[in-house]
Amino acid sequence: MPKSEPLISVITVCYQSAETLGATLESLRAQTNQRFESIVVDGGSTDGTRELVSDFDDVVDQFVSEPDKGIYDAMNKGVGLAKAPYIAFLNSDDAYPKHTIETWVNAIEHSGKDAYYGNMTKVRNWGGERFTRLEKPNIDLMPKTMGIFHPSTCVAKKWFDTLGGFNLSYQLAADYDWLLGLYLAKAEFEYIDKSLSIFSVDGVSNASCESYREASEIQKRRGLAHHQDMEALYELCKKKRVKQRIIAKFVKLPIIKSIYRQKLKKNWN
Repeated sequence: MPKSEPLISVITVCYQSAETLGATLESLRAQTNQRFESIVVDGGSTDGTRELVSDFDDVVDQFVSEPDKGIYDAMNKGVGLAKAPYIAFLNSDDAYPKHTIETWVNAIEHSGKDAYYGNMTKVRNWGGERFTRLEKPNIDLMPKTMGIFHPSTCVAKKWFDTLGGFNLSYQLAADYDWLLGLYLAKAEFEYIDKSLSIFSVDGVSNASCESYREASEIQKRRGLAHHQDMEALYELCKKKRVKQRIIAKFVKLPIIKSIYRQKLKKNWN
C-alpha cells in the first residue's frame, strides 16, 4: 500500500544494530496502514547499518548517520526531523505488530487525544526457545514508576514544543522523566487494550539497575515522595544482579540450565 500524508512519525535510533534493525524495519513495511513516516537516526555505525537501511528505501523516509551524545540525543534529533503531528519511538531491536499504526490512526482520527498507550508483548529468546509475555500498563503508577510502555505510546508532537526534548542528564530514564512530565501536565491519555509493540529481552539479564537510581533522582527533582521506594528498588536490583551474574556464569551446566528453563516457563508463556 503506498504511503499517504503521514499522521505519525516513527523514530528509530540505532548504533551498530545491523543484526536487528532489519526485522524492525520489516515490521514497519508490513503495517496495514501506511500513514507514517520512518525516521532512522544512527550514531555513526560501521557494521553495515547504512547499507541495510538502503534496502528499506520504500520504508525509511529520513536517515541520519552521525555521532551523537547517546540514545536520548538521537531521539531529540528525530523529533526535530519529524513532520507528522504525532510521534512514536520504535527501538532498533523491537517491532510493531502489523496493526499498530492502523490502531493509532483510527484512535487519533476518532478522539484526537494528546497521547495513546497500549499493551506490550515481551519476547525472550533463550536456549533455542522463544518465550513471550503480554504486559499491561497502569498509568496511575506513573508517579511511582514507569506505568506505561514507551514503545507502545504515541504522543502529539506539540507536547515536545511545550515540555522540550529528553533531558540528556539521564542516560537510561529520560523517557520516564519526559512521560512523567506529560502525565503531571495533565495531558489527555487514552488507553488502547491491544499489544502495540514487541519488545525484545534476550539473554539471562541485561537490565541495568542505574535506571532505578535515575528514576529516584527524577522523582526527587519533581518533588514526589515515592523516590524513597525507588531507592529501595535500586538497592534490591543490585542484589539481584549479583545473583543473575552467578546464574549467567553457570547457566550452561545442565542442572542450572534446567532450573532456569523451568523458571522461564513459569513466568513466561
